[in-house]
Amino acid sequence: MITLTETLAVDTVDAFLTAGEVARLAEAVERHIVRTGWQPSYVGEELRELPDEVQDVLDAATRRHLPEIRRTFPAVTGVSPWQLIQFGPGEGAVRHMDGIAADPFGTPRHVARIGVTVEDAREGGEFFFETTSSEGVWDTRHDGTSAPGYAEGMRFTRIAPHDRISRDEPDTAWIHEVRGVPWTTPAGAGTGIVYGAQLIHGITPVVSGRCRKFITGLVAG
Repeated sequence: MITLTETLAVDTVDAFLTAGEVARLAEAVERHIVRTGWQPSYVGEELRELPDEVQDVLDAATRRHLPEIRRTFPAVTGVSPWQLIQFGPGEGAVRHMDGIAADPFGTPRHVARIGVTVEDAREGGEFFFETTSSEGVWDTRHDGTSAPGYAEGMRFTRIAPHDRISRDEPDTAWIHEVRGVPWTTPAGAGTGIVYGAQLIHGITPVVSGRCRKFITGLVAG
């Protein structure tokens, strides 16, 4: 049963990846990027095709730490495929809102997301989320709707993915009008940051160095 509270929660998982796993993944993804020549076509584009060894290590870490994750996000039962994002100097992830799903009554239902850094920028590149009392984040089309798998009184946010924000798509303009209070979480490499799917979030611009993070969605059902 998915509750509103867990879709707005934040927690960390210490040593989500061991130091050895961080080093192994950093090397594996560097080899993959060199081999494929991948470069993001816009700031924050995800690298979705990752080597099996990378997915396997990250999936194993998720299974290992699922009991800890479920203390704060009890509806979580599994994980979507992992992706990589990277940022260089002057680059960061614009504040955005992923939401549970484009259709929150379909599947999969993303309760939360998780991110783990394998290469820290020397300065900047920190994850942040925002709290707000603004009614502007909520999708009023679903107010009062009852659906299987959700607790009574569930509400659903609007969605403004960062790729659509980067293209200035009109249906994402609302997020620029919503003001929130940002909370920065400077977790080091290997620490998992788990955050509810209905939180505005982003990554501060890198000042120096390079930042590489793996991210994915945590699903219910």
